[in-house]
Amino acid sequence: MEIRLSTKEDLTAIDEFDIFLGNRMTEIERGELWVALEEGKIIGFMSFNDQFYAHPFVHFLNVRKEYRRRGAGAALMMKFEELCKDKERIFTSTESYNLPMLLLLDKLDYKCCGVVDKIQKESEIIFCKDLNSED
Repeated sequence: MEIRLSTKEDLTAIDEFDIFLGNRMTEIERGELWVALEEGKIIGFMSFNDQFYAHPFVHFLNVRKEYRRRGAGAALMMKFEELCKDKERIFTSTESYNLPMLLLLDKLDYKCCGVVDKIQKESEIIFCKDLNSED
């Protein structure tokens, strides 16, 4: 599996399975979107930046349904950690009903650090992982 920074040429393939609102082109242009490829096919993507109170935050993680539970999500999250290795702490979030993501975050040692209610139908759970803490 290859993980690389996304390019404008990837947008059509990403649009085939993108379940999130928004325009991925903006993230591509900012250098904030990474893709997972298997045999040259884009099977997943991750978008992150450091706009969450000046901390790195994964906003979107999505894998094509037919490629789920094969390690693409974990590979993208580990790339996020590698790219942020000089940071003290990193963050992401998911809806309370998103069991696959909750299990992935647990497997990768992310810890719940808060819950936001009433922002959407389901609660949004915020997770963090300490990378270089003094604890």
